[in-house]
Amino acid sequence: MSNTTAEILGTPLTINKLTLKNRIILGPMAVLQPTQDGRPSNQSIAFLKRRAQGGAGAVFVGGSVATARAFRESPFSPNIRYDDDAFVPDLTRLVDELHGTGTGVAVFAQLFPAFGRMGVPRDGHGITSASPKPVDMGGYGLPDHVYIPGGRVTPVPGEATVEEIKELEQAVVDAARRAKEAGFDGIEIAAHMCYFYSSFLSPLSNFRTDEYGGSVRNRARALTDVVAAVRREIGPDVALGLRLSVNDHLPGGQGPEGFAAVTAEIAKAGLDFVALTDGNYESMKDNVTSESGKMLREGEPQGFRKALGPGVALLVSSTPDPAQAAAAIAAGTVDATMLARQLLADPDYPNKAIEGRESEIVWCDHANSCMRRLILQVPVQCHKNPEMGREDATSRRSNLAQDAFIWAAGNALLMKIADKAARALPKKAH
Repeated sequence: MSNTTAEILGTPLTINKLTLKNRIILGPMAVLQPTQDGRPSNQSIAFLKRRAQGGAGAVFVGGSVATARAFRESPFSPNIRYDDDAFVPDLTRLVDELHGTGTGVAVFAQLFPAFGRMGVPRDGHGITSASPKPVDMGGYGLPDHVYIPGGRVTPVPGEATVEEIKELEQAVVDAARRAKEAGFDGIEIAAHMCYFYSSFLSPLSNFRTDEYGGSVRNRARALTDVVAAVRREIGPDVALGLRLSVNDHLPGGQGPEGFAAVTAEIAKAGLDFVALTDGNYESMKDNVTSESGKMLREGEPQGFRKALGPGVALLVSSTPDPAQAAAAIAAGTVDATMLARQLLADPDYPNKAIEGRESEIVWCDHANSCMRRLILQVPVQCHKNPEMGREDATSRRSNLAQDAFIWAAGNALLMKIADKAARALPKKAH
């Protein structure tokens, strides 16, 4: 491999039979503004095309669901849907438009079976997870400029039955078939944060006593089964991966060694890549960090490489410093860098990094106004990039009142007052 940062990041990467033109990937984000009924909109496509034109080797289509259940209980809506054959033509249009840019970008589908502990009970339907454990959001720290006055604890989910687990497995298989039919180059199964599949991986959120709980093999079982079933459905040549958190960062939680051991068990079923994220909704300060390369510094990808070997590609998040990412790739620790907020701030970051124009990069300042917008269901924009969220003329825009609210929600003094007021209110009985 070449020695300079630009050359390393510009080196192609082969995952299964798919070759990415470089090592910089747009990670999945729920910022695509799909239609209310769950189809990619003109804005969805324009946003992704802009990142393809900016040089990303691959884009992961985020804010998407594999089942009608996930669409119903999603905390962020609407979502792009893979749960019915009727959505295949619109998904095909998205893929064709991106392939038609002439940039050589690869397009990955991300499949969510259900939102688990982060799901929202609606229309008389409850939520389920590996075990009946709620999420204490922000209980162990929040990202910079993000506040939850009074804190928030999610509803207690029910324990998923074996029948429910198998039903969701089949739904993911069906969604994967649709993604392949639509022409996606690769597929990622979501098992990160506090979502449904993630709840099985750690003893912190899985205290089952049946075949899905206890040992490493049992905690891996739900994902081992779905990966194997999806692999049978899509065949041996489609790039298939998993997105998961590498560390609970919570008292009594599981560390990277435990997550790596579970992932190594799942990988035997046919994984080609693993996208590594850090923390979850209970440790959000570690998930949405302001420090580039925190995961590398803490040795988390290194542990996964040791457990998985060189045959499974590792995609590391939250490492916008090009030199850091390139050094980790050159060392064989990871295979690519996957960026989210940085590619909101500067869609041309890949081209600039690969062409040695780092001095021209517009850097994300980690003010996290994008995250506040997402949490508060306001159209996501970026104050570092006025174009973001407006790539298409039909996109939804925030109004002045919403903009003022987003500013207030990031003001430390105002949020301290709001937090004090919220905690003074009498607690509701559950």
